[in-house]
Amino acid sequence: MGPGPITIAQVAQLYPYDNTLRAVRITGKQLRDYLEFSSRYYRTPASPNAALETDPQIPGYNFDIVSGIDYVIDVSRPLGSRITRLDYKGTPVRDTDSFTMALNNYRQTGGGGYAMLRGAPVVYDKQQEIRQLLIDEVKQRGVVRQSDYFTPNWRLVRGGGGVSTTGALPAAQPEFPAGTRFLRIIATNDFHGALEPRPDANGVRRGGAAYVAAAIDRARNECAPRCETLLLDAGDLFQGTPASNLSYGRPVVEYYNKMGYAAAALGNHEFDWGTDSLRARMRQAKFGIFGANVRYTDGRDVKWIPNDTIVRRGAARIGIIGVSTVSTPTTTRAANVIGLRFDDPAPIVDSIGTALRKRGANFVIVIAHAGASCGRDGATECGGEIIDLARKITTRVDAIVSGHTHTLVNTEVKGIPIVQARSSGRAIDVLDIPLGSNADLAVRHQVRELATDTLKPVPAIDSIVRRAVAQVAPLVDRHVATIPTTFPRQGSQYPLGNLIADAQRWAAKGDVAIMNNGGIRTELRAGEATYGSLFELQPFGNTLYSLTMTGAQLRGLVEAMLAKSVNDHVSGMTIRFDPSKPAGSRLVSVTMADGTPLSDTRTYNVIVNDFIATGGEGYNAGGRATASKPLNIVDLDALIDYLKSLPSPITAPTEVRIAPIS
Repeated sequence: MGPGPITIAQVAQLYPYDNTLRAVRITGKQLRDYLEFSSRYYRTPASPNAALETDPQIPGYNFDIVSGIDYVIDVSRPLGSRITRLDYKGTPVRDTDSFTMALNNYRQTGGGGYAMLRGAPVVYDKQQEIRQLLIDEVKQRGVVRQSDYFTPNWRLVRGGGGVSTTGALPAAQPEFPAGTRFLRIIATNDFHGALEPRPDANGVRRGGAAYVAAAIDRARNECAPRCETLLLDAGDLFQGTPASNLSYGRPVVEYYNKMGYAAAALGNHEFDWGTDSLRARMRQAKFGIFGANVRYTDGRDVKWIPNDTIVRRGAARIGIIGVSTVSTPTTTRAANVIGLRFDDPAPIVDSIGTALRKRGANFVIVIAHAGASCGRDGATECGGEIIDLARKITTRVDAIVSGHTHTLVNTEVKGIPIVQARSSGRAIDVLDIPLGSNADLAVRHQVRELATDTLKPVPAIDSIVRRAVAQVAPLVDRHVATIPTTFPRQGSQYPLGNLIADAQRWAAKGDVAIMNNGGIRTELRAGEATYGSLFELQPFGNTLYSLTMTGAQLRGLVEAMLAKSVNDHVSGMTIRFDPSKPAGSRLVSVTMADGTPLSDTRTYNVIVNDFIATGGEGYNAGGRATASKPLNIVDLDALIDYLKSLPSPITAPTEVRIAPIS
């Protein structure tokens, strides 16, 4: 608006919508998520000196600024971790803080994709039109000055982010000198059969093979002709959705073949359908699936599981070593890996890495289905199996692509870049390794978050997806129930886990049921629950078992559960424990459903899935029992039948059933 008289028509033109004013109570986490979502409007610069660009796929009206706080958006960081400073009245905002936020009714209901606010309690709604409020404000002021309204409370930066990041990577890594040629590694992990996009916790649609393909193609094309590209994956390709599972992963391999993957690591869930199905997928794949640390129990190499390869990209020869998580025997059905062992990969990587160099490899890349957990930025406070591996190896490794933990990892250990791109196609890794005379420069690496509204699906991949989905549609689209509100999967104890444990105890007529959290794969979203959506919640097809146990045996099983961090849900009992005590003596009390304490001499019917019954999680549940009997009940069927039996609206029990003492 220029200087001079202001008319009502001008104000109405400034805000042409019929939106009304509302206010909601939100948490600090919701506020941060709101700002992170808004920051998608800016593209990640290709280099520190590149011009700042907005994403043309995101309309300007979906970029919001928020007053009353101070914040910094670091556009060089991956989507989801760009808000590097967020203060309220000079104090950093915590996730648990509470605020009242004024906004229009469009945003309050999740409009524009801001689904993190959907369901936030409304504390103000007088049906006041914002346009009229603006008109009234102008009339009251008489003279409108910018200085009366503008307070510089936010800024855009590239790198540093206005916050101390001791030990973190530089957010914007140095660009290569002009003319530098480089090897670009593009990588994914833990795809889990996610052929179709799915909404994340904030309602943003992410993943989907055709959209991930578009992101991969964009990463390939943007550096041509200066780069050679190599596409890798860190394992767990197939398991997770009806379109993949009901075809035993065939459409996923078809997609990977079409994209030109060079290699994948062998994930623990690659064993879920047995070695015959795994070997069939290996024969179908035009790329190797590698597990160098997988041995027969007598120490012999497993010939049908390759260890390594050397591939050529231009003049570069790249050695690739694949390794599997050492926890595989307790993170898939024990029966599926009988006769195999999963050794410490560090000495194996050392040995093979040296041999690959002697065979002419210029670079050595490790693809590992072994992961880490880091801080919000993916670079600091990292720990886990892949971090330990990087610290232990002594041979020269140029980069590690990791998986298994479904986390954001973008860090360095001993100068080795380590990346992981969350899971289910939500992100991709991009690593640039300089070639030729500039080969001594540091590797540039990043994790790029993906959202479907910023990408156009690749038609050839979309065709594969459509065929796979159509084949299972008659089964997948069957209505089961209506869910009034989303049941999230957050923390170690949540209502959805209670609901599933209750379903298994109900279906098998048990005294107690135990459900491992690793078998709960996603949230249960509000709206129609179909066979397909419930399948994605429990995709493994586990059979329920009845374990006959004395109270003393059950007590021992519960102690085994408490020896590590709490990672299960129970039904029919409430457990209290003391985490300060040593493992094996943490249990304080067990109260049964009828209010009585657990009796060591009484016999109980304990319901678990076959994964737990046969050694999963290392609990030795079946071995502790007096008797173990498989039931003709699949866990998914138990959940479906239970939901059908419940009155409407369906609710999930909210009590915390496994809790530390105060």
